[in-house]
This record gives sequence, structure tokens and C-alpha cells, in this order.
Amino acid sequence: MEQKKITKRRSTRWIWISALIILIGGGVAYRFSNQKKELLKVETTVAEKRTIYARVTESGTIQPTIEVPVSPDISGEVVELYVKEGQVVKKGQLLAVIRPDNYKSALEQAQASVNTANSDYMQAQAAIQQTQVNIAQDSVNVNRLQKLHKEKLISDQELENAILKYNLSKSQYEASKYTIQSAFYRLKSSEASLKQSRQNLDRTSIYATMDGTITQLNVEAGQKVVGTVQMAGTEMMKIADLSSMEVVVDINENEIVKLNTGDSAVVEVDAIRDRKFSGRVTDIAYSASRSGLGTTDQVTSFQVKVRINPASYSEMTTGSSGPEVASRMPFRPGMSALVEIYTDKVEDVVAIPLQAVTLHKDKKPEEKKTGWGKPEEAPKEAPKTDTKNQPVLKEVVFVFDNGKVKEFPVKLGIKDDTYVEILEGISVGTKVVSGPYTTLTKELYDGLEVEETKDTP
Repeated sequence: MEQKKITKRRSTRWIWISALIILIGGGVAYRFSNQKKELLKVETTVAEKRTIYARVTESGTIQPTIEVPVSPDISGEVVELYVKEGQVVKKGQLLAVIRPDNYKSALEQAQASVNTANSDYMQAQAAIQQTQVNIAQDSVNVNRLQKLHKEKLISDQELENAILKYNLSKSQYEASKYTIQSAFYRLKSSEASLKQSRQNLDRTSIYATMDGTITQLNVEAGQKVVGTVQMAGTEMMKIADLSSMEVVVDINENEIVKLNTGDSAVVEVDAIRDRKFSGRVTDIAYSASRSGLGTTDQVTSFQVKVRINPASYSEMTTGSSGPEVASRMPFRPGMSALVEIYTDKVEDVVAIPLQAVTLHKDKKPEEKKTGWGKPEEAPKEAPKTDTKNQPVLKEVVFVFDNGKVKEFPVKLGIKDDTYVEILEGISVGTKVVSGPYTTLTKELYDGLEVEETKDTP
């Protein structure tokens, strides 16, 4: 009896164990079946015809196209200053005066030197006329004495003295010619000094060399300045033509090869919101500028000038004419601006969003093993490698077709900030995967089943 009870308890235990095993197995199978039904969700878009503008974007500063520094030719103290920063001036307008006292004295001394030199020159002219008279007189005397000498009326010594005096007069005449030449050169030198002194006195008054605006004033009345004749000189102020402005940007060496003089551009000025201005590349530097030499942050760039088209802001100066136009310019030197330079353009080409293009990576079967599909078979041939023995990466897109994605290599053309031109690989109307980024770059592979979430136009 006891044996039957034990046997019964054992049978009951195995029944419960079997039921538990069945229950656990069913739960695992149910969970696995649900996991197999869950697919990767992807975003898609359709390849379409578009016009794409290739562009180079860089920030820079605004400056006048023409800006002239004003420096004095002479040194001295600024005694009068007739302009202030921001003032509009015309060509020939008096800007400042340097103390003229010393230069007036120098002019008077130079004038006196000219008078003295002129007097010496006149004396030299009179002296040469006197020597000419002496020569004529001595010549007549020698002729007369030679006749008397033939008649034995005078001695040889008297004739010789007359001839000696005649030769002396001739030598004095030659010396007088050199004296008058020397006096002439001294007169010319004095006149040149007088001219220079007069110019220096005139240079004490500083005049505007062009129509424009005083964009920078570096001196005050009472300050001493150094003239450019002796050294670099003091830059007193700057005059700029604010009616013609340009943006100066530094373009990286990798982008500079795409630019050409005459390329169109769009300028956005930080100080003028919600407004864009048109421009054009007018100058591209041939010499590079380098920063961070000898470091890992070394940068090589080229200076590019983009002139802003006055027509794009002409209405902002409406109502003014002449110099007042410059005073109402919307730009000021030194303002920050963002420039987009358009380097190329293609029309009606196949285009897709930039994020839809990814790099092909040859994964091993175990790397492609996920919860959403079965691992692919290993490729029969090893991937091609470059000189560094690394897998060759190529640009591809994933085409969405009947719930699966297919990998297609593509050849790209130009691109803008959003779209890229497709030269080869897909055609208009092809639906391609455009996101999410992580799924597109790390989880998709050829033949994977996916679920489309939305169609991004």
C-alpha cells in the first residue's frame, strides 16, 4: 500500500515537471516568434529631378573696396583738425593742419639763399665780361708792341711782358667761365631748396585725396606726427568709399581649387538679420597664408574677396545723393558676414538627400546576425583591399523594394547642403532609405527585411 502511494507521488511530480517544461518552452517559443516578427523601421525618400548648386561657405569681415590711409609727408604738431570719424569728405577738402612756423622760417632761409646765389651768379657774369675786355685790350697792346719791336724801338723784355699779360687774361677768362658755371649751379640748387621749402610749407595742410568717409581717426589736435619722408610715418586717418564694399574670407586649400573669379555669391551680414545680399568673387590670392605652423592645427588658406552688389541694397540708401549715400550705407568696416560662393550648377539631375548615401562595409556573417533576420552566408571571395590592406569603402545607397533593402553602389556628382547628384546607380522614382542615421550606417545590409515608417519628400 505504501509502495503505491510512493509511486503515485512520483507520477504526480513528473506530471508537474512536464507541464512546467511545456509552459516554459511555449513562452520561449512565443517570445522568439514575436521577436522574429519585429522588423527594423526605416525612413525612405524617392530620387527626383533637382537643380543643385555646389557652394563653398565661409565667414569673413566686411571692408571697403577702396580705403586710403592718410599720412603726412612732414613731421610736426597737429594744430588744427577739421574732421571727425564718420564724416563724409570730398576730394581736396582740408582735413588737418601741422604747425607751419618752422617751415615758414625754412622757406625764408631758402629764399635768402636764392637771392645770394643769384647775386653771385650776376657777379660771375660781370667778371667774365671784364676778362673779355681785358683780353681784347691785351691783344691790341701785343700787336702794337710787336710792330715797335720790329723797328727796334722796344726791348725784347717789354714785348714778352705784354704777351705774358695777354696769356694771363685768357686764363682768367677760362677761370671766369668755370666760376659762372659754378654760380649757376649754386643758384639752381638754392632754387630747388626754395621749391622744397615751399612744398613742405604747403604740406602742413592735409587734404582729402578722394571722396569718401573718414572710417578711422588716429590723431587728436596737439599730437605730434612723423612724416613719411623720414620713415613709415604716422597714419593719421583713413578715407574709404563706403558705396563699394567687399567681404574678405579665408578659403581652405581644399576648396580654393573650386573657385574662379566671377563666381556668384550670397552674403549674409550678422548685423542685418533676415536679409541676403548678392555678390561676386573679384579677387583670389595666389599666395597662401598659414597659421599654426609646426603644430597639428596647421591651416593653409587663401584670401578671397567678394564684392557686394550695390543693387542688392540700393533701396536702403533711397532718398540720398552724392556723399550722403555713403553715410547711409548699411555696412561698416569690420562687420562679420557669412559668404556662400556658388562654384557649380547642374539642372534636372537625379538627386537624393545626402544622408541617404553611406559607405559600403564588408561585414562578416556573424556581424550581420541580428534579431531581425538570419545571418548571410560568408562571401566566396575576400573583399578587395587597398595598399594598406584595408577593405575598400565605396559609396552606396539602400533601395527599398517589397519590404527588403538592396544595396546599390552609386557614383556621385556635385552636392549642396542637402542633396547630392547621382551620376550612376539609381534612376528617378527609386525609393531609397534615408534614415535613421544609426540604422542606415550600422545595421542595414543587402537583403534585410525592414519596415517602412514614412515617405520623406
